[in-house]
Amino acid sequence: MITIAKLLMLLLELAVALPVRMVRFATDWIFFNPRIGPLRYVAWAAFAYLFFALTLVYIIAPIRGYAGQAYLSERLRYDAERWLATAIYDAEGNFVGTFDPRLDSRQDVNWTGQAIEVGHYVANPDHKSIPVRDVPENYWKCLTYHEDRYIGTPLNPFGIDLLGVLKIPYSTIRRSIALKRLSLGVGGSTLPMQLARVIYKTPPHLKESTGEKIRRKLAEWWLAPVIYFELTRDGDETALKQWAANHLWLAQRTGGQSLHGVEVASQIVFGKEAKDLSVAEQFILASAVNKPIILLEGSERLNAVRLDRWRYIAEVRARTCAEALIDDPAEQARVVFDLVGLAGGPPDPQVKPKLEAALELNAPDRAARARANPVIRANTLMPSARFGIREEMKQIYGFDWRNHVRGVTTTFDAAENLAFHGKIEQTLMRLNHKWGNRLNPNYTLDPQKTGPDLKIPDVTVVAADAAGNIVRYYESGETAAYFGSPFARDTENGSYVVSREGRMLASTGKVLAAIAIANEGKDGADSLYLDTNAPARGLETCSHHGNLRRGRQARVVFACSLNEPLMIRTAQIGQARVKKLIDAFGFNMPPTDVSGAGTPPSTAVVLGQIAGSPRRVHQMSGVVLASLLGRDRAGVRPPSLIRDYDYTNIAEDQSETSRPKGIIVPRDVIARDARPLLKSLLEAPLCYESNRTSHGTLKSLNAWCASRRNGLRLHFAKTGTQVSEDPNATVDGWVTGGLQFDNGAAYSYVVLVGTGTASEPWARSLHSSQIAAPLVATLLGDLEAHARQHPQSHLLPASNRTLDRRPVTEPKLSSHAPQPMSEAERQRVFNLN
Repeated sequence: MITIAKLLMLLLELAVALPVRMVRFATDWIFFNPRIGPLRYVAWAAFAYLFFALTLVYIIAPIRGYAGQAYLSERLRYDAERWLATAIYDAEGNFVGTFDPRLDSRQDVNWTGQAIEVGHYVANPDHKSIPVRDVPENYWKCLTYHEDRYIGTPLNPFGIDLLGVLKIPYSTIRRSIALKRLSLGVGGSTLPMQLARVIYKTPPHLKESTGEKIRRKLAEWWLAPVIYFELTRDGDETALKQWAANHLWLAQRTGGQSLHGVEVASQIVFGKEAKDLSVAEQFILASAVNKPIILLEGSERLNAVRLDRWRYIAEVRARTCAEALIDDPAEQARVVFDLVGLAGGPPDPQVKPKLEAALELNAPDRAARARANPVIRANTLMPSARFGIREEMKQIYGFDWRNHVRGVTTTFDAAENLAFHGKIEQTLMRLNHKWGNRLNPNYTLDPQKTGPDLKIPDVTVVAADAAGNIVRYYESGETAAYFGSPFARDTENGSYVVSREGRMLASTGKVLAAIAIANEGKDGADSLYLDTNAPARGLETCSHHGNLRRGRQARVVFACSLNEPLMIRTAQIGQARVKKLIDAFGFNMPPTDVSGAGTPPSTAVVLGQIAGSPRRVHQMSGVVLASLLGRDRAGVRPPSLIRDYDYTNIAEDQSETSRPKGIIVPRDVIARDARPLLKSLLEAPLCYESNRTSHGTLKSLNAWCASRRNGLRLHFAKTGTQVSEDPNATVDGWVTGGLQFDNGAAYSYVVLVGTGTASEPWARSLHSSQIAAPLVATLLGDLEAHARQHPQSHLLPASNRTLDRRPVTEPKLSSHAPQPMSEAERQRVFNLN
């Protein structure tokens, strides 16, 4: 025991005496020794710098880290979140690109390239990177080997590397001698320091002065401990690894935007997801930090630099990682062999063959930039759908959708939809040429002519398959009008408020009247409805200018969209029943007037005064289609552009979309016995004939009547034209419907051209049959081709359950006088009043 006590006392004495002796030696033999002359000042400087380095790394850094995270951590998280991009994949799994920064931030997004002030906040220029959930392990190992070898060790315990700080005087002397002028040297920038540099856009540059370099380095030292403490809470380095994988600059020359992060660089450079990278490919991306890959060819000099840079990355830096980090000789040899193969030259930006062909065909002038730039690629391949995808996510998550979603897979093929986009624009150009004299002066239908003085109304052309997956999507504007009116969206959180929707359905609301009538089970397609404004002749046609009381057949009423007889018949069903249907389909009743009186539901339905988004109208047709296909037990969801989500947090976010809202079960709104009549009434606008002459609001599409077209077994549709108080001022032109081909492929669709507000009509005396019907024809031709490639035999009925495919025709009547009614028929008609 005494021996142990003596030993402890000796150690204590040494602990106290050794520093004293060292200080005495330094002062007597170095700092104040006149015999060494001016070297003592050098020693003073070295000692002072050593003291500064130790104080910075072991005293200032921990204090700054602990104190700074208390008030900077939230801002750091938000700043980092702003940089995260959302990946877009099409239905084939092809990487399409990422959202434009203008679309995925709420209000402080900065795409200017310069720091700008937003109120009291400074928004730095954004970079966009797809967040990585699982960081490739070999990428992290190689990255830390090159950039921050001692992170988390006693030499770098708080985000500032001691050896890197001590290296600065030495590198200063070397650089100054080489340049023959004073030039501040560089020290090892740790990963937290590089993250501070990237996030706040303070990279070094060639023209940086000594003063600027000192200010930058001090700022990085000031922020690095805070970033390190924030990303290594409770000793967990996961967040640090993710930030290092998400934010570091790995490639350049991409048409105006650098590539940051492993995921997007992996997709562009190697054409695969980060999780699928080989060890050699991971080493190459890690080695590209501070030596970014040059993606695109250019001048002869640039190409030489591009090749030299690539070879340095692959043959020197990446190979160093392989030799230093892989212990197994066989594995090391294999990785080195892969690196030698890759070193031949930088790969061209990777695009899937189908998307490559679509770019070359539809946007040859932007194809090269689109290959290398994920934002330009998505903007080119999805010129309108990206706005819809964003809006659909906003309707679930609001403006915070980026906190929940790191990637989406769409329901449609990007290349096919881009070709469809071009077909619709060609149709719009022809319509503009044909009807331009009826457009209001500040409107055009030609997308190529829009500008400060000319705008295009909302043009929406959307089709979905029987499961509600949108397969064709076109919109003319950037507001995603298909998902609802802009004034129905909450400006605070970005969500869509259904009750605010005011876009009236026009005569497409008569679909609900058809359902209500068919559900009652009393009528047939030849039932007579009283028309108090009937003409003396042409009751079997769409003529409706008269003052006689006559009976009009139900199929004629629906084919010609006659209001008066249908209002009388629908009112007899009962307002409560009709109102129940309106609520079930999610439409809004018109507002009450100043006296508090409201429009009867039957009138609102027939005149189309109920309101809803085009998506809701589309879902209505989807419900009717499902019922006519005999799929009345399967819920019909609102049509969707998104097939799958890649969630940021799987446990938290799958619950949000695993129970989609707004599902309608067809049997809850359409009786099984109602199907035959419903089918007859809603195919009448396409199929009704009298005396071998087509009548009806969609007679221009009579070739698409199922009874007349080979390969088509079902097709129904309804038009609607909304006007202002001036009956000739066109506000909206609608067509909605559904169809099924003989191979089972079935689709619902909606087409809309308009502004949605009576205060802003865009044309005069233009109706849906003139404007929307030609767009429907273009859509149907495209769907016919799609159906051939995607048969759905499971949607076909059993052999003993076939749909009635007899032509819908009017019994032959005199062309000069209406068919006389029997006394029983006459009595029934007058009993309707």
